[in-house]
Amino acid sequence: MLLLLKLNEVSDLYDLIIIGSGPAGSVAGITAARLGLKTLILEKDKKGRDKFCGGGITYGVEKFLREHVSKEISETIEIRVDGFIIFSPKGRELIVRFGEELKEYGGLVRRLVFDKKLMEIAESEGAELKEKKTVVDIKKKKEDVVVRTLDGNKYKGRYIILANGVQDKLGKKAGLPPLRIEQLGGCWGTEYPYDMNSLFKFWSNRISKPIFLFFGIVPVGYGWIFPKKQHLNIGIGTNLKNFRDHKKKFQNFIEIAKNAEVLPKNLKINYDRAWLIPFGDIPRKKTYSIEYKLLATGDAAGFVHPVTGEGLYGAVHGGALAAKIIRKALDYDDPKILREYENLWWKEFGEDMFYYGKKIAKMLYRNRFAMEIGIKMIMCDKECVKRLSYLISHYNNTVTKKFYEQISGLRLFSLMLKSIKVPMRMVYEV
Repeated sequence: MLLLLKLNEVSDLYDLIIIGSGPAGSVAGITAARLGLKTLILEKDKKGRDKFCGGGITYGVEKFLREHVSKEISETIEIRVDGFIIFSPKGRELIVRFGEELKEYGGLVRRLVFDKKLMEIAESEGAELKEKKTVVDIKKKKEDVVVRTLDGNKYKGRYIILANGVQDKLGKKAGLPPLRIEQLGGCWGTEYPYDMNSLFKFWSNRISKPIFLFFGIVPVGYGWIFPKKQHLNIGIGTNLKNFRDHKKKFQNFIEIAKNAEVLPKNLKINYDRAWLIPFGDIPRKKTYSIEYKLLATGDAAGFVHPVTGEGLYGAVHGGALAAKIIRKALDYDDPKILREYENLWWKEFGEDMFYYGKKIAKMLYRNRFAMEIGIKMIMCDKECVKRLSYLISHYNNTVTKKFYEQISGLRLFSLMLKSIKVPMRMVYEV
């Protein structure tokens, strides 16, 4: 009986409870703790848990984290990339070598190391982190909100941030429509231990340490090959409709990469992991609840770029903004201030990512033919290549708009004419 009472006992009151300790949740926790909030982070797994993705830390993400979180984050970057190589469905090859500016920030990490570092920084700033705590319910209790975990414990907070990923179900209770089928996608692949020095030599006739993007592997999305220090990260990302036949599609991708002389002929590899992601008609239609004093951020809010599938930019910016808005709501003792959150994230990154990003995605991901035409148009125009490079690097919050402006309107017809005679390989430096 005493044990039952203890399990059902509500904890002390926290200013903020964050559900999820991925990059969005950890950055929210760091920001909130620095703003003086008594902050609790509940993580369903533990430090060092992995998430499958390419592990690309863009220019904009590392710059933001170094300036607003900690310079320590750069310790997690294993490889500084020299550029990128794009393959079209028909095998055309766009090679882009980075100049010094785009090499200043950004690189490749292993997510289990990167995410753990952010959790540790959050704890060092004063946020309390509880591991193995799966939140199964949220309830209003007078002016506060009580969250209940799978093990029966309850925690009371004045405000809540949902940073629990794409499969969030808690927000629905607070009036946040869950992500629909057409707002979901998936990725699958592997992060495989490998002698990377041999591969860097193999690639040196192009770029020694590039990232590779293959279009046409799936009707919507792309395949990638990203090098790490001692691992090779290979994956495919697409919408939910095409998130099937994983083994067949992965092996087909491997063969295409071998024929393109990106992977050695003797490599034997298979996929061993997968992950759901927001993709398509994103973000979530609503990201705040005044009634439940709650904000959603990161994947739980659908903050993923519709073209690149990159989610860390929206995660770190969104997490910081959410914490700042909650600090303001506490200062004014007014939960209605949470309404400002959507205007802020739209201005900070939403318009660029979602308004212009969805326009580009609609053009590019129509079918393989559209991908081929799109890549040919980019290959024949130096300014297009430059703007694409800044978009892939997520250099700032205007890169998508600037790229769209270069490939739309009257410029579109000019690019189509120029692309008719584009060769099978083009090389640029930006």
